[in-house]
Amino acid sequence: ALFSIVLEKTPRKAVAAMLDGYEFFGIGASWGGFDSLVELCHPERTAVNRTGNVWHEGNSTIVRFAIGLEDVEDLRRDLELGFERLNSALGS
Repeated sequence: ALFSIVLEKTPRKAVAAMLDGYEFFGIGASWGGFDSLVELCHPERTAVNRTGNVWHEGNSTIVRFAIGLEDVEDLRRDLELGFERLNSALGS
């Protein structure tokens, strides 16, 4: 499964804090394997969808996740800890 989240106007250091601590999500763009992966995308490169509607504007980052075959609870906990790191970095 693939899913994405949009981080609006989030400092790079906060995004890095979220991504750097993942145990089960590797950073990569090869969606054909069985490992869980995470990748950053920047909507300013693809800001208009096929119908011509702008779907993201401004300074935002899309974080794409590919879910692999690891244990579901391990992946959930990894994501929870990532959001905790993100929130902590935003608070400092």
